[in-house]
Amino acid sequence: MKKFLALIPIAIFSLALAACNFGLPIFLYAETGVEDRIDSLKTLTGADLPQITSGGKYSFIVLTDPHFGEKKYSRKEEAFLKKFKELLNDADPTLRPRFIVNIGDTLDGGHQSEADEFEKVCAVWIETGKSELGVSDYKVYSILGNHDLYNNGWEVWKERIYPKTSFYTFTLNAGGSNNFDFWFLDTGNGTLGGRQIEALEDGLQKSARPKIIFMHYPLYAGGIFYFALDDVQERSRLIADFASANVKYVFEGHKHSVNSYDFGKFKEEVVGAYLQYKTFGLVTVDENSCAVTFTRMNY
Repeated sequence: MKKFLALIPIAIFSLALAACNFGLPIFLYAETGVEDRIDSLKTLTGADLPQITSGGKYSFIVLTDPHFGEKKYSRKEEAFLKKFKELLNDADPTLRPRFIVNIGDTLDGGHQSEADEFEKVCAVWIETGKSELGVSDYKVYSILGNHDLYNNGWEVWKERIYPKTSFYTFTLNAGGSNNFDFWFLDTGNGTLGGRQIEALEDGLQKSARPKIIFMHYPLYAGGIFYFALDDVQERSRLIADFASANVKYVFEGHKHSVNSYDFGKFKEEVVGAYLQYKTFGLVTVDENSCAVTFTRMNY
C-alpha cells in the first residue's frame, strides 16, 4: 500500500507532462465556468454585420476544431486558401461565401501563442475575402470550445478572438422577404448554464424570424452522448425550444467526425474537424423560401 501511495505523485506529474499543451490534467484545469462568463447577451449591429446585398440568397463557410497549436496533425492552410478562393469566385454569386463561422476549439490549449497563430491565418482569410469579393470588410465569427478555456484561456479569448464575447446574436438582412436570426452559444463547459438558456429562450420567443444556431457541443452527436451536451434535460429542453422557434439548422463541432440528424422541425449538423479531417461546410441561405442547405467540403 505504501509503495502504491508513493507512486501517486509520480503518476500525476507524468500526466501533467503528457498534457503539457493543456497545463495540468483535466480535473485541475483552470477553466472558468459558463455562469462566470455570461452576464448578458450581446447583439451585433452595424459594422459588426456581414456585407451582403444579394436579393436574399447568400452563402457562408462554417468550420470547427481548427486547434491552432496542435502538433499531431499537419496544417494545410494553403490548401484551404486555394479552395476558399475557388468558392469566392464561383460562377454562381450566391455560392460565394460572404463570411466565415468558426464554432470552437480554435486554440488547442488556450495559449497566447495559439491566438497569435490563429490571428495570422484569420487575417489572410479576411484579406482574401475582401480582395476576391471587392468588399471593404470580411467577417470571421467565432465561439468557444472546451479547448479554448484551458490554461485560463478565457482571458486570452475575450481580449483576442472576435467578437470578444461568448454569447451573441445578430439579424441579417440580405434583401429577401425573411431576415434570419443567427445565434452563437457558449457551450465551452458542455452546458449553457441557467442564465444563458433563459436569455436564449427569451430571445427565441420574441422573434418569429427563421434562425440558425451555432454551438460547439452537439445536441445528439449521432447518439454518442459522450460528445454531446452533458445534461440530458438541457438537451431535451433545447430540442423543444428549437423546434418551436422556427430554427432551421443547428451547426456544431467537438466530435471531430461528421454526423447529420433531422429532428423534423430543424436539422443538426456536426461539421467535422477542420484540422484533423481537412473538412468544412458551405451553408446557403435563401431568405425568400427560408431554405438552408449544407454542402460538405474538403480541402
